[in-house]
Amino acid sequence: MANVKKRIGEHLVSLKLITNEQLAQALAIQRETPAPLGSILVSLGFLSEDLLLNALASQMNVSPWRLEEKSPTVEALRRVPGHICRAYHVLPVAVRGDLLVLAMRNPLDLDAIDLVRNFSNMRIEPVLAASDRLVKAIDESHGGAPTAQGRLDGLVSQALKDYKIDPNRVAQREDLTEADTRPVVGLVNQILADAIRLGASDVHIEPRARQVDIRYRVDGMLLKVREVPLSLHPMLATRLKIMAQLDIVEFRVPQDGRVTVELDDRTIDLRVSVLPNQHGQRIVLRILDKTASFKTLQEIGFSEDHLRVFRTQIRKPYGILLVTGPTGSGKTTTLYAALSELKGASTNIMTCEDPIEYEIDGISQSQVNEKVGLTFASQLRATLRQDPDIIMVGEIRDGETADTAIRAALTGHLVLSTLHCNDAPSSIPRLLDMEVDPFLLSTCLVGVVSQRLLRLLCPDCRESVAPTEEELQFISGALRPNEVPVLWKAKGCGKCFQTGFKGRTAVHEIMSINAEISSAISSGEPLERLRERAAVYGYLPLAHHALRLVLSGHTSLEEARRQILLESQWEHEAVVEPEMLPALRQAS
Repeated sequence: MANVKKRIGEHLVSLKLITNEQLAQALAIQRETPAPLGSILVSLGFLSEDLLLNALASQMNVSPWRLEEKSPTVEALRRVPGHICRAYHVLPVAVRGDLLVLAMRNPLDLDAIDLVRNFSNMRIEPVLAASDRLVKAIDESHGGAPTAQGRLDGLVSQALKDYKIDPNRVAQREDLTEADTRPVVGLVNQILADAIRLGASDVHIEPRARQVDIRYRVDGMLLKVREVPLSLHPMLATRLKIMAQLDIVEFRVPQDGRVTVELDDRTIDLRVSVLPNQHGQRIVLRILDKTASFKTLQEIGFSEDHLRVFRTQIRKPYGILLVTGPTGSGKTTTLYAALSELKGASTNIMTCEDPIEYEIDGISQSQVNEKVGLTFASQLRATLRQDPDIIMVGEIRDGETADTAIRAALTGHLVLSTLHCNDAPSSIPRLLDMEVDPFLLSTCLVGVVSQRLLRLLCPDCRESVAPTEEELQFISGALRPNEVPVLWKAKGCGKCFQTGFKGRTAVHEIMSINAEISSAISSGEPLERLRERAAVYGYLPLAHHALRLVLSGHTSLEEARRQILLESQWEHEAVVEPEMLPALRQAS
């Protein structure tokens, strides 16, 4: 640092802005009171701030920018978000065609220039601004209150400053030790803490060609929270692999691990998945809050009629009850809520899960381990020898598991499980594809629930709108007599992170199995015929429940259409007796 300060002083002398005696006097003061040499020269009256700015700019071969004379334009400010400006001490001040003029405290900071170039997709002209005026201008342009994002950016900046690893070692992918990753410990901790407090279910760390994207999945949607310089990715990956006790020198194959962390007196489980990618190791962390309170069946989102039917089904003495839907639709949460309601001192409830997501007091839970041959089917067979009353199978994935579950139900056990399929009736051909015996299936199946999770509109910023003709076609099947439809749309505010949505709720369809539907299953009737028969006995598709939430203002039509296939005409209503329609619509 001493050589840099000497060069600055010599440059000022060469420009004849100060004398050698004045330089010597300023250097003597600097040895007693550490401070920037330029600030000392200005305070002594040897140099004006404007002349100092001009001299420093000429030394760096850039232009000076006086923020007190030339304020940043609105168009320029829109190009770079405030958290990047604060983290890198930069401020876009002007746009000239495809050129963005960037006021900087240090115009030689190539990392900052590259980041702004990639973010704005523009050429960058760095200019020098006085440090104190730059800080003030950033606060005026983007607000000066510190935020979680600002803290994260500060940790990134500090990690870059502390980054002492030889780039050749990183390029050769040599072993990085825990000591090497110390600069990013705070950064990793802050990323995890922000994700947990935000209520994210997953954290995605995704290396790109020029940067690393950090994204959180909140309410089922991925939100990009920031970019991290690519140079930090090796340490980020190594730090997380050390935490998850994974092989830090293995880059060729996927790895999976887990981490337990403590935050705000809560125990959080993190499932870590590392996947080799084109630009480095892609890392996804699933967040499981073991101390989170379980949702009850009333809180999940069941309508009153659906809840009554579901409770009747889970209190059957034996049989199979399936909850279907895609990954991330809340199937396991629904089963946990059912088990919490069923557990008691006189009931032996056992589970086979992969993984055990949450611990439930009073229930025996066991973990599938396929690496040692402990599959769902083999574990289920062992569970049957433990005298269970109720069994939860995490997922029916193959014919062996399905056949074992059916035989468990036939021997007097209630089996709850999940299945991946699009709707409740589709579960029948899905199981038959696994070569399940149709007669045995029709004998033990008591019901199928299908569900999805819809984001709820933020109550602080939602907006009401009149439906268009196209929208009316989609909602007409769910309208009640003389109902005047009003739709609501997402807007976005600070309370919902500008997404327009806050929280999620489940929508359901329930197909109860009676004698007629059981007969249709055993005789192998096609899927459409199953739907028609189920509709006669009160089955309504997911679309009806979803559209009632749309019409009540809880969610938007766009959100419902994103998650559920909505048809403009409800063909299945033609097979329903006319006098039943009002009651069925009310039940949805």
